[in-house]
Amino acid sequence: MEIELQVLEKETLALCPKGPCLYQKAQKHLGDLIKPEAYQSMIELTTPVCDDLKEVENFLSGKLKLLAALAEEEGLILWAASLHPFSLAKDQEVWEKPRYEKIFSELQIVGRRFIAQGLHIHLGMPDVQTAIIAYNQLRLYLPLLLALSTSSPFYEGQATGLYSYRSKLFEALPLAGLPRAFASWEEFSCLVETLKRLNIIQSIRDLWWDIRLQPSLGTVEVRVYDVPCYFKDILSLVALTQGLARYLLEYPLPSLPDEILAYQKWQAARHGLEGRFVDPQTLSVRTYREELALILKKIEPFMKELGLEKYKGFLKKIVIRGTGAERMLKLYQKGFSFPEMIRLMIQGFWS
Repeated sequence: MEIELQVLEKETLALCPKGPCLYQKAQKHLGDLIKPEAYQSMIELTTPVCDDLKEVENFLSGKLKLLAALAEEEGLILWAASLHPFSLAKDQEVWEKPRYEKIFSELQIVGRRFIAQGLHIHLGMPDVQTAIIAYNQLRLYLPLLLALSTSSPFYEGQATGLYSYRSKLFEALPLAGLPRAFASWEEFSCLVETLKRLNIIQSIRDLWWDIRLQPSLGTVEVRVYDVPCYFKDILSLVALTQGLARYLLEYPLPSLPDEILAYQKWQAARHGLEGRFVDPQTLSVRTYREELALILKKIEPFMKELGLEKYKGFLKKIVIRGTGAERMLKLYQKGFSFPEMIRLMIQGFWS
């Protein structure tokens, strides 16, 4: 797993360019598991390879608390969410690394507006054929995973009218968003080699898709999520993604036209859990809340096999309580200021 966190100034709760300072302090404890990100007001925590979700939970619980303590020493606070509600993109300083400087030189204002954070989950695959099937099948449920994770309803002091504005900002980047399906591993490999030969990409890292294959790691990397605002929501999304992958490998579904998938993703970004989901088998339409209840019944044997049963309750809680975006919007509608809202959201992270 990779989770990108916002670095905030403790008093104002605005984005703060002290990520490099926190990175240096954290490196002594975390080594290569702590990473710089595009902007100095961000930092990324990566888990080691974990055998199961319990190992992920133990690692994240300990290391996120460690990072929070290190941030406190510097007058900083870390926040798990995908867009800061009031800090301005033009004020953010890019991390001084050749890769990021090259990217932002090319992207210009499109890149400068993208001050978002994401969550990435890697699923280990036994072979390339399994990886292609899992990749193609999980594409069908990317909108559901987005709907369950939304945490970016505000941008530069404005309510966007969306639950995940991050996902729309991301789609403005080249080679980003929903990728196509692949008929075989050979087709995927041929595309990557062609893009490299034409100097369109240097490596697979330059494909900013919502899901991608990672041959060097032996994983399928799911990247569609906003950063959930609650610790248990992060764990529950890992559980759902893993359980879904096992179910879909056993019972693969027919593909859907890319236009339907794009529509579903818009529905998730715009309406959250009340968005419209199209069933790949029946083409019946229901909300994401309704779909989660149905899919949990289908994947239950596989969640049990993987030791994920306790996380079903966490998933059901998202439907009852709502996502981070839903809570932020409720606080905003009640008249809370953005700093008050952020403080309450941070206080609720572990609850």
